[in-house]
Amino acid sequence: MTIAVPLLAAPTPDAWLEGHLVANQSAHEEPGEPAGAERRRIAIPDLLADDASFLRRAHATLIAQDGATPAAAAKWLVGWFAGGVAGTAGFVYAAASAALLIAPEAVRFRLHPDGWPDRCDPGPVRVAVTADHPWAGQDGVRVAADDAELAALAVEAVRTAAEPIVEAGRTLAKVGRPALWAEVADGFGLPVLHQPDLPVETHVVARLQHGVRSAGRPWRQVPELHIGHLPDGPAYLGRKAGCCLAYQCPEEPEPDPAELDERERAYRARFPPQPGGPRYCSTCSLRDLAGCTERQLFWMQQERAARAARAQR
Repeated sequence: MTIAVPLLAAPTPDAWLEGHLVANQSAHEEPGEPAGAERRRIAIPDLLADDASFLRRAHATLIAQDGATPAAAAKWLVGWFAGGVAGTAGFVYAAASAALLIAPEAVRFRLHPDGWPDRCDPGPVRVAVTADHPWAGQDGVRVAADDAELAALAVEAVRTAAEPIVEAGRTLAKVGRPALWAEVADGFGLPVLHQPDLPVETHVVARLQHGVRSAGRPWRQVPELHIGHLPDGPAYLGRKAGCCLAYQCPEEPEPDPAELDERERAYRARFPPQPGGPRYCSTCSLRDLAGCTERQLFWMQQERAARAARAQR
């Protein structure tokens, strides 16, 4: 069903995490952003200390400054932190063919100046692989009996790390566990979306679709992942299991067209906003699959073209 040869290779787990994982998490950083050493880092216990006071302050700020509804703000925070852990584990599972055996106390989130986490560092961790993986037999590498056990190990590690964040999120607003766990499922099941330089292989889709449905998973809904095609090659496409509820927030005034860049103008011309209509994200579970696919393909085509243009300068 799956292939043990990693999509992205490295001689050891540590080299893989220091190379491929860091590159993945920094792929969309803008030039000129503050260096990592200047950013604040926060651990999971810090999020939960003093009755989750960090999350409560962040929740209040999102409502007051960003116009989020209480439920949307709670989902964003769970998606950023619990979903961030899941996304890290999901990317390792997809691209390294390995289960990240997360120690929750070792996880560190790097905070963007605006307060949201832009990286999740799993810290010193062990991994598990199947017996035919290149890392099998290395010190500190656990060997799983088969793909089913490997998936279960990956998902159980996510559950252990994410559960206290999900439970804290439930106390922030009237939002249930299934809705919050859907944000975590999306992190684990869709870590390869919006990655223009990532090799596209059918076995990665099969692995993630198998893993997100693993026995013992804490989520009910699961995201959809598939492969679409553009003239310059295939791309990973998907639709979330959940919804971030951003469409519930107050609608922002229409921007001045002169202030939009070429890509924004092209996107709005292709998908013109409907005044008073639903404002769903391009991966939203409330949007039909065809609508998600069309928008993601358009974004990917633009992104690849922009990267090609930069490479020629």
